Amino acid sequence: MQITLIGVHQRNTPVTVRERLAFSLNELPDALLALRRRVDEGMILSTCNRVEVCAVTHDGVAGDEALKAFLAEQRGVDQAVFAPSLYTHRNEAVVRHLYRLAAGLDSMVLGEDQIVGQIKEALAIAHAAGAIGPVLHRVLHGALAAGKRARTHTGIAAGHVSVVSVAVDALRQRPDLLKQGRALVIGAGHMAELALKHLLAEGCTNITVVNRTGARADALAQRYGIAWRPWEELDDALAMSDIVVSCTSAPGIVVSRQMVERAAAGRAAPLLLFDLAVPRDVDQSVAAIPGVHLHDVDALEPICAANRAMRAAEAQRAEAIIDGEVAKFMEWWAVQQAVPTIRALRERAEAIRDAEIRRALARCPELSPQQRETVVALSTAIINKLLHEPIVALRDPEAGSELVTAVRRLFNIDDTTIHTSAKMT
Repeated sequence: MQITLIGVHQRNTPVTVRERLAFSLNELPDALLALRRRVDEGMILSTCNRVEVCAVTHDGVAGDEALKAFLAEQRGVDQAVFAPSLYTHRNEAVVRHLYRLAAGLDSMVLGEDQIVGQIKEALAIAHAAGAIGPVLHRVLHGALAAGKRARTHTGIAAGHVSVVSVAVDALRQRPDLLKQGRALVIGAGHMAELALKHLLAEGCTNITVVNRTGARADALAQRYGIAWRPWEELDDALAMSDIVVSCTSAPGIVVSRQMVERAAAGRAAPLLLFDLAVPRDVDQSVAAIPGVHLHDVDALEPICAANRAMRAAEAQRAEAIIDGEVAKFMEWWAVQQAVPTIRALRERAEAIRDAEIRRALARCPELSPQQRETVVALSTAIINKLLHEPIVALRDPEAGSELVTAVRRLFNIDDTTIHTSAKMT
C-alpha cells in the first residue's frame, strides 16, 4: 500500500499552466468519482497557488502513473505540458507535505491560514463523494491538528498572512488611493470576504461588491455595510472604481481588455487591478494599457518572499512541531502496513491447521467428541503460541518494511493473498 501525491505549485509552475489544471468546486464531485475508479482513496486540492491530487493505492508505480493519467484526462491537458514542473511525494513525504501545508509552511504567504479552510473544504467534498477512506482520513485530520498546534505554539501566523493581505500591503504604497479611492470586489466567496475585511481595516470605505449570484453579493454587502451591484452592471462598476480585487471561481476571463480600456479612458487616477483568481479573471494584456497596474498571484511573490524571511525563526520552531507529529503518524502507518500481512499469515496458518486436523481426525474415528475438541484446542493453542512473537515483531514500528517483506517471502504471501484476505474480512 502506498500514499501518493502529485501536484504543481506557484513556485515552479506558471499560472498559464496552473489555470489549465485547476478544478472548480462544481467540478470536484465528478472528478473525485473518476479518481476513485483508479485508486483506493483519493482527494483533490485546487487553490490559486496549487493543484494537487492525493491517493492511496496498492501498487506504487502504477499508482503514480494512474494519478498523472487522471490529471491529464480530467483537464484535457497533455502530460508533457505539466510534467516538467510536476512533483511527486510518496508515503512519509506526503504526510510531511500535508502537515506542513496545513501549518502554512508551504504556502505562498508563510503561515497563512486560508489553506486550512481550503483543506477542510476539499476533505468535506471528498467525503461526500465517497473518495476518502481510513488512511487519508487520518492523514488529513492529523494535518489539520498539526497545523493548529504549530500556529498556536509559534508566531508563524502573526501579522498579515494571506494573499489578500499581501495585495493590501502593495496598496499601502498608495495611501491616498487606499483611503479615498473607490474599491470594487468581484466575487462573493471566502477570498472576496477576506478582501473586504482587509480593505475596511485599512480605512477604505467606498467599496462595491459584484457577484454572478446577486443574492450572495447582497448578503455580503449587508454584512459589511457596503454597496453591491448585479453582475450585469460589472462594466459600469469597473469604470467607477480605482481599486479592483477580482477573486471569482469562474473558468475563464471575467474582466476583458475592452472593459478595462473603457474603465481607464479619461481618468486621472491610476486603475489598480489585483487578480487573485486561478484560473485568472483578468485578461493579462490589460497591463499594457496606460494608467493600468495589474497584479496577479505570481506578481505578489516578491512580497511573499520578504514575508517568509521575516518569519524564518518561527518557521524553524513550527518545523520541529511538524516533525514530531509526522513521526506519530508514521508509527501508526507502520502498523497498518503490517496488518494485511499479519492477517494473511494467520489465515495461512489456520488453513494448514484445519486441513491437518481434519486429516488426523479422519484417521481416528474412535475418538469421543470431547477428545476431538481437545485435539482441536491443542492445535489452536500451538498456532497461537507460534505466531505470537512474530506478530508482535511485525507490529513494532521500528521493524520497518523489511520484516514484513521477509515474512511474506518466507510464507509465500503475495498481493493476491493479501487482497483476497482483505475482501473476506
